[in-house]
Amino acid sequence: MAPYITLLLLTLSTIEAHTNNSSCNGFEANFDMKSVIGPWYVVAILPEKLYPDKPVTCYRVEFSETDEAGLRWLVNKTLDHHQNLTDIKGTIIRQRYHAEHPFDVWSKSVGGAGCFQQVLSLDADNSDITKALTQEAAMQLHILEPEDGTGPYLVQMLWGRMISAVIYRKHKGTTQDQLRSIFELMSKLRGPQRLPMICEKYQKEFLNFD
Repeated sequence: MAPYITLLLLTLSTIEAHTNNSSCNGFEANFDMKSVIGPWYVVAILPEKLYPDKPVTCYRVEFSETDEAGLRWLVNKTLDHHQNLTDIKGTIIRQRYHAEHPFDVWSKSVGGAGCFQQVLSLDADNSDITKALTQEAAMQLHILEPEDGTGPYLVQMLWGRMISAVIYRKHKGTTQDQLRSIFELMSKLRGPQRLPMICEKYQKEFLNFD
């Protein structure tokens, strides 16, 4: 498999913030938990300057809400955990990335509507919980309904070095014209952006019956 095919997945599974943005820079999101829950397809990304100009291969992501106690238990079992378990509270989101090598990312709500801090990531087929990786990167979720009626879109704003935002849709496919309002919003919020990179194909999903 060519390196750029898995780069997006590797970036998201090991993402780390390069500045302290645990409160999402004070941005307010158009966020509704009920609207976020369920399956979404990545249809495009807004790349940062360091992201290579290569075709983007994407995947399906399942968003679900889980409980605080379960995440505390998972974090407590990891070898490298250094978090205060009492800080894990509020809304907890799990993202399952459906790909050839699926993995999960758990995030806790912090600092306002739609703002989350990633806590833990673990390969879905790895039964050794001690191998989980603790995370601290911030993300913010926005539900957007473009005026052309092509929505809803779910926009996952990030503060890493490679990706500015991941754009999701309930089904595969989008165009630059359809993404124009999202691009303009992101440019207004965060300054000049590179043009969206649209997914050209999707990773084969690992067959399971969970």
